[in-house]
Amino acid sequence: MYVVSISSQKGGVGKTTIALNLGLALARAGTRTLLTEFDAQGSLGLSLGLADRARAGIAEVLTGAETVENVLQKTREPGLSVLSVGRVDPTTVAGFEDALTRPGAIGTLLESARAAGYELTLVDCPAGLGKVTTRALESATHALSPLQAEPLALRSVGQILALVDRIRATKNPRLELLGFVLSMFDRKVAASLDVAETLWTKFPTGVVLDAIIPRDEVFLEASLRGAPLSLMQKNPPPLARRFDQLASDILDRLSPKKAPADDDAPIPLLV
Repeated sequence: MYVVSISSQKGGVGKTTIALNLGLALARAGTRTLLTEFDAQGSLGLSLGLADRARAGIAEVLTGAETVENVLQKTREPGLSVLSVGRVDPTTVAGFEDALTRPGAIGTLLESARAAGYELTLVDCPAGLGKVTTRALESATHALSPLQAEPLALRSVGQILALVDRIRATKNPRLELLGFVLSMFDRKVAASLDVAETLWTKFPTGVVLDAIIPRDEVFLEASLRGAPLSLMQKNPPPLARRFDQLASDILDRLSPKKAPADDDAPIPLLV
């Protein structure tokens, strides 16, 4: 099972929006996907229109009151399920984070997802590169980082790369960087264009994924309705296709690389 940790040094860059819409796009592409969140704020559940602290989730699993199987929430898309943080209020955030970052806690959660038959788990991490995000990356196979199209965000690139390198060297040698997703891009703003140009010209090919998520009010409307873009209305807005492109790009990167053909090998006969 692939475990993709969606993380960013900066908050407000669209992590939850990308996680939700990407999860649906991956499921529709035929990948059985689990969408989970390690952010105590519960932004993912709120984006799905779930009442605050209404459902049991990870918090209850960590205390032993529930099992992962009992708190998994099915969606209208057969290949997509959601595992929310559960009933975490502001007075219990510290306890939730302590329990989540205990040795083996995240690994146990992910093992339950693997045993349930999920092929890919998307983890919506809290903002910043703190203990929860670090532990998530230590248990992940891949890191995906949204990068807001503004000058200040460029400073976070080095921090994410340094963290991934350190974890790979010390804790999790299988961790790979899937890449950065340019989010909240506004082609009418010069600074936004400058950031995009810097990413495309100054960084190695492949570090930035092709799909670009623009700044658009439709994302706010989708959040208010508690639905991903492609389920907002009978005819989904064109922006929903951006996540299909992102899912396709990610699945291509996750696919095992085929070995190059050996030019000196015998040529097989036709019959």
